[in-house]
Amino acid sequence: MDFNFPISLHPNRVNFKGKILVAHQPECLPWLGFFAKASMGDLYLLFDSLQFVKEHWHNRNKIRIHNNTQWVSIPVLNKSKQQKINEVRIDNTKNWKKKHLNAFKLNYQKSLFFDEIYSEIELLYKNEYEYLLEFNEAFIRYGFDKFNINIPIIKSSQLEKEGYQLNGKKTDLILNLCDITKTDAFVFGNGGHEYVDKNKLNNSEIEFIFQDYKHPTYNQSQKGNFYSHMSFLDLLFNYGKESYKII
Repeated sequence: MDFNFPISLHPNRVNFKGKILVAHQPECLPWLGFFAKASMGDLYLLFDSLQFVKEHWHNRNKIRIHNNTQWVSIPVLNKSKQQKINEVRIDNTKNWKKKHLNAFKLNYQKSLFFDEIYSEIELLYKNEYEYLLEFNEAFIRYGFDKFNINIPIIKSSQLEKEGYQLNGKKTDLILNLCDITKTDAFVFGNGGHEYVDKNKLNNSEIEFIFQDYKHPTYNQSQKGNFYSHMSFLDLLFNYGKESYKII
């Protein structure tokens, strides 16, 4: 695998001379903080070889409805508690695609950019997905495009297939990933404070950054109070091409 990638030109990129790695599990229709974190670096690793957690962000997320929120979920064939994210198949006997699209129509049809965004995601929903990862990755790449995040995306499963050993846990694993990808810094989410060994990082050659994301408030087409932490589609429906300025 070629790790000779350029430094990102995104305005949200961390001011750092070396190359920056960002990693996260592949979420379903992710929230804005997911993409804001990605925009801070130069290479994005989808950690798809971790354990799948049902009824979590792996296969569902929230959209805005009138004065409340609603889950949109993808039914899965979860045969084992030890199943990896990249091994999870979608239960396509369920009519989940139609339910999702109907929910978007019902709740966002009055938004300013409904026609534009709906037509784009409708095309993505028409694709055949056997694995949950395929759907999640398609929408993550779509989000990267809408938010002008022009950095390479790789998967941990790809690294493993090419013979890289993803050894260690927590801090040791991060250091290993930076060594594999020839990166000089790593972006942690805010939750990284709870598990990272800062002494070990300080004794390494790897710099580290913690995301401190402040969720923006913006106009939503539905009446009532503002609801944050929705799927990124919420912002796209309301702001279209200008969405990248808000995250």
